[in-house]
Amino acid sequence: MNLAKLKAALRLPAVLVALMAVLTIVSPRFLAIGNLSNVLWSVCVIGILASGAIYAPITGGIDLSIGSIAALTGIFVDLLMNRAGVNWLLAIAATIALGAFIGLFNGLITTKFKVNAFIVTMAAKTYLYGIAMVISQGGMKSILKPAQFLAIGGGRSFGLPNPIYIMLALIVLSHILLTRSSFGRRAIAVGANEVAARLSGVDPDRTRMAAYTVSGATAAVGGIVLASLTQQSFAGAASGIELDVLTALVVGGTSLMGGSGSVVGAFIGAVMVAFIGNGLNLLNVPAPYHPTATGIVILLALIFNMGIAPRKRGAAGGKHLRRTS
Repeated sequence: MNLAKLKAALRLPAVLVALMAVLTIVSPRFLAIGNLSNVLWSVCVIGILASGAIYAPITGGIDLSIGSIAALTGIFVDLLMNRAGVNWLLAIAATIALGAFIGLFNGLITTKFKVNAFIVTMAAKTYLYGIAMVISQGGMKSILKPAQFLAIGGGRSFGLPNPIYIMLALIVLSHILLTRSSFGRRAIAVGANEVAARLSGVDPDRTRMAAYTVSGATAAVGGIVLASLTQQSFAGAASGIELDVLTALVVGGTSLMGGSGSVVGAFIGAVMVAFIGNGLNLLNVPAPYHPTATGIVILLALIFNMGIAPRKRGAAGGKHLRRTS
């Protein structure tokens, strides 16, 4: 790794450390183990969703349906376990498969019918919410069993909540998938320069469909964790969470123009935003001021990313074209 890449890799962690230092100075309670554990716990569902949702923007798209997928799959897993009598492990497997199928369907409509991903996933966000409303009859269902399922979101291991381990496991797996697998390289190539990727033998349509399939599957995992954590399911359970995920992705350095992104960066982005909110709470700053602080962070991240994205995009595209010439 050359010096430029090392600086780029360390930039976001350095900002995180600086933020933690500032928050520690203004509030000594910030570095308490219990407080840091609570911050990680608060972003676990966002981190889980971000681990898969990152592939859509990397390939040049976007997935706005992940919140509705999470809510619908939370209802679905409850129906299978407590209404249909399906074993909880089989119910979880079927639920993840449902999320993957929804993601695949989004990818299919986007690629085969050449419909903008924003429109496709926004429509999916709406009709999936409607399906969830019909299935749940517009109400909220309590999930009181089985105990093994409730332990997924409510249990603790080695002093930390189980959702933190699930989130970290998916972050690590997704990081390996993006940086060490052929799928990750194809996703980056498609987002950086689709024409060059196609000339290099990459199928952009298949790559994008796989990206949305991964996004749907991880959204289902997030829905399962959320349902277990809250012990309830309803159509609006994950309302607005897609914006929190996009915030984590953007702050973490993922370009909405495609071609670049970091799973670890997205995780750090989610933690940074959570740290800001946590710090404001510790300082007793009134809640109405919190969105302003968070919005400023998002805006600065967008300006920064837009400033570096064109160079990355051009460099990547040129590299692929040189390889195929």
